[in-house]
Amino acid sequence: MTLWRRIYQERRAILLPLVVVLVGNVLALLLGVLPLRSRMGAAEADEAAALAELAQSRRLGIQSAAAATSRQQADVQLKEFYGAVLPKDFVTAVKTTTFWLQQAAADAGLSFRSSRFTPEEVDDSRLTRASATMGLQGRYGEIRRFLHAVEAAEEFIVIESVELAQSDTTQLGGDNTLAIEIIVSTYFVTTPTR
Repeated sequence: MTLWRRIYQERRAILLPLVVVLVGNVLALLLGVLPLRSRMGAAEADEAAALAELAQSRRLGIQSAAAATSRQQADVQLKEFYGAVLPKDFVTAVKTTTFWLQQAAADAGLSFRSSRFTPEEVDDSRLTRASATMGLQGRYGEIRRFLHAVEAAEEFIVIESVELAQSDTTQLGGDNTLAIEIIVSTYFVTTPTR
């Protein structure tokens, strides 16, 4: 008889229950603990993904709230712009713009020759453009001063184009005055006719 067989026969009452318990533990490990461990790992991965989605949702919520606030501020500023800055109708636009341009030309030392405003609806907008071609005459420095005044004005006046030419008096040996023709525009709010 070998040593292992002799040990087994003498200690069978102890070894057999130990083997059964060992096999039971191995089966419990294989059938219960390992599947639970893999489910636990999957649950932890799901939890991490859910936390990342929650953080992303919170960021989007904050961005959405900021965008809503910005939109409200833009709406308020746009209403203020339409109500306080832009003229209310064509007649007001022509009067205020012509008066302001004549005053700015006089302040710059230019002689105001003419202007004529015409309205033109802006596509897909509540605005109408009132544009005018103006003729002015003066020296180069005075013209620059006038153009700067128009660009820096609180009134909403847009310079569309500037054409500069020597005046007839310059060609005849006059006082170096230049003639300019500028196209300026302003806008006013109208109710759409379409």
